[in-house]
Amino acid sequence: MTTAPPSVLSEARSAESKDPRARHPRLVLITDRRLMGGLAGFAAAIGAAVRDLPPGSAIVQVREKDLGGAALLALLRAAQGAAPEQIVIVNDRLDLALAVAAAGVHLPEDGLDIATARAVIAAADGPTPCADAATMLVGCSRHDVDAATAAAAAGADLVHLGPIWSTPSKAGFGAPLGLDALMAARARIGDRARLIAVGGIDGPERAATARAAGAAAVAVVRAVWAAPDPGAAALALL
Repeated sequence: MTTAPPSVLSEARSAESKDPRARHPRLVLITDRRLMGGLAGFAAAIGAAVRDLPPGSAIVQVREKDLGGAALLALLRAAQGAAPEQIVIVNDRLDLALAVAAAGVHLPEDGLDIATARAVIAAADGPTPCADAATMLVGCSRHDVDAATAAAAAGADLVHLGPIWSTPSKAGFGAPLGLDALMAARARIGDRARLIAVGGIDGPERAATARAAGAAAVAVVRAVWAAPDPGAAALALL
């Protein structure tokens, strides 16, 4: 088993709290079941990817846009079971996040606005952690610096900005923003939200470059799920 380097372990010590907002994730693993062995291999792929990561150092973002509620709920539960020490969130479906006490929800740019999501969380009944607006993470995707800054001001905990580099999954959002946009967003957002670089982060070199430009974390798909050893790839990115 590979051991995380001391620098990673020291940063992760503050992640021991079960409150996801007290943790400091540096890696977002966005799921794509087509690269993960399909429905049958989904949980095993996640388990392999997070096997050597310090607790709280990664977010598993269940993002399977074409699935209906029942199938997506099953995958969300599978992700929680496969990564019990990491932060598991779901794309778009706040109802499902509440149903299984997920650590948070990620809102696409054309999805619920942040204030509405916060209001729904605060109004949720039941004893689940998700009913506590103070602990549930609300993330979002944004594709320019102004929008990212506005999202942080509106109360987003996690702001994905991209594409930073060219990537097929973000081709519909125009030309890559580049590192200048990442640096500008960091300067304007400050510590109000964790700024997450997304798009074209294909390995540790770009992850380090994004981090140096101001990203608190990087989000990946193929860099982990298409790797021969997802666990080694995830640890190298971290």
